[in-house]
Amino acid sequence: MAQDGRTSEVPRTYEFLWRDTGQPGRAPGPKPGLSVDKIVGTAIAIADEEGLEAVSMQQIGKRLGVTAMSLYRYVPSKNHLVEAMFDDASGAPPDLTALSADWRAQVEAWVKALWARYQAHPWMVRAKVGYPIGPNQLAWFEDLLSAISRVGLRYEEMVSLALFLSGAAQGLARISIDRAPADESDPVTFGTALAAVADPARFPTLAALLAAGTFGPPPGTATGGGTDDAAVDDASVEPNLEFGLRQLLTGIEVYVTMAGRKR
Repeated sequence: MAQDGRTSEVPRTYEFLWRDTGQPGRAPGPKPGLSVDKIVGTAIAIADEEGLEAVSMQQIGKRLGVTAMSLYRYVPSKNHLVEAMFDDASGAPPDLTALSADWRAQVEAWVKALWARYQAHPWMVRAKVGYPIGPNQLAWFEDLLSAISRVGLRYEEMVSLALFLSGAAQGLARISIDRAPADESDPVTFGTALAAVADPARFPTLAALLAAGTFGPPPGTATGGGTDDAAVDDASVEPNLEFGLRQLLTGIEVYVTMAGRKR
């Protein structure tokens, strides 16, 4: 519980996320050594190895050597567990104070760190969680808001920008994760698939991009593994995130300047 006692005034989900003890809140007789942190950590390990859909009280209990029902002495429900998994896996945000006071550099570092977190725990992009109310999530939110607070945006605009940035990072991370070929023995790039179906008469713009090598080497081009093989790595989504982020932040600067609110 927070030192100021605020968690006693919020719903049980938030109280659970702000736990400061591994002791169960209800039924007596827990197995010695079992704790909320151990349960959440085990659930994260399962999700990292097998995906979020593999996480169940039965599987967690099996790994910990306890019954599934005994876990409910520590975790109110599966939804509470997923919320705690997401917050714990988020970890601490990057130290933006080590960077220059440039707000753009801090925002870019924040977004790249969030991207890396999703790559480390792919299941996070599919976890259904509520508001960023856990201690780690709030720390990430606070640091991003702090970085953009010097731009000159109104408070509601700051929140809108923060939500857009986090949503863009999560959405593109999901695309990146989903692009991984299901069958490693028969990888088919998007460019190859596109070349087979993009009729220039029906999809002239796509066909032009394909011919220019935007989605990989132009059809019929021999590849030797060099840096000129493709204008854009077919498997990489991160450059798209970086490009969009730079343009968005430039647009925000222009918007603030035109509004006469540049700080």
